[in-house]
Amino acid sequence: MQIAFDSVFIGLLEASPLILAAMGFTLIYYLNGFINIAYAESITMGAYAAILFNVVIGMNFYMAIIPAALASGTMSVAVYLLIFKPAMDRGVQPTEMIILSVGVSFMLRHALVLLVGADNRYLVEPEIKYLSFLGQGATNLQLTALVLVALIALALSWMIYRTSLGERMRGLANNPELAAASGINPHRTSVAIWFIAGSAGGLSGVFTGVFSAVTPMMGWNTILIVIMVTIIAGIGSVRGAVLASIAAGVLTAFITLVTKPLYAEAVLLILFIGILSFRKGRMA
Repeated sequence: MQIAFDSVFIGLLEASPLILAAMGFTLIYYLNGFINIAYAESITMGAYAAILFNVVIGMNFYMAIIPAALASGTMSVAVYLLIFKPAMDRGVQPTEMIILSVGVSFMLRHALVLLVGADNRYLVEPEIKYLSFLGQGATNLQLTALVLVALIALALSWMIYRTSLGERMRGLANNPELAAASGINPHRTSVAIWFIAGSAGGLSGVFTGVFSAVTPMMGWNTILIVIMVTIIAGIGSVRGAVLASIAAGVLTAFITLVTKPLYAEAVLLILFIGILSFRKGRMA
């Protein structure tokens, strides 16, 4: 029972940045129908923007979160307007869009290295206090991050399922022609979704970076599990992305507690392959 509780507790703490990344990724996946590998750089951008505001300018960590998310969202929109939208307007197919996104990811990552270097960087953490809950320890920063992620996840879920923007997004994703005929502005809706998705990715980068080093590869190192979680959750299912992220975090924590971290990654990959094979078999 103690291992189970520890797995859930640690898994929730570890899964909080993944939840945000998966939610943002699935929005783009659902809206435009392709796996955007370059979303990894939205995660990285959020962390480096936080370095700018928190370390260089000297803002308090919590105050730096908002401009860092806005910067990541702005970059996401710029990449959409300058690269992905023109390609989709020319009729580029989803497979080619994935290849394009890989190229965009490499371009942005190497541009970042040329601009700021490849050295590890660290955010200035707020005052750390250690707390104990049912035999499990956590810092006030970890608990604050978990609460903030939960609030943001609820806000995103509300936006998608309860607002006119979410309704327009679902209409545009399901039937673009009918959505346009119904008066939905596809350009404005797409820009809004790419901004929200990029901001969510940036927040994921901030919460990842504050507990570890900020590096140009941090988004790239995360994108595989984000893709796995999104596909398992189902295309466009933000609630499913949240649940799948939590499940991945808890499972990783459990395996890490009883074996080694490397085994956790292998088990997640095997589980991912098994779920996809099971789905394919049922569809057949």
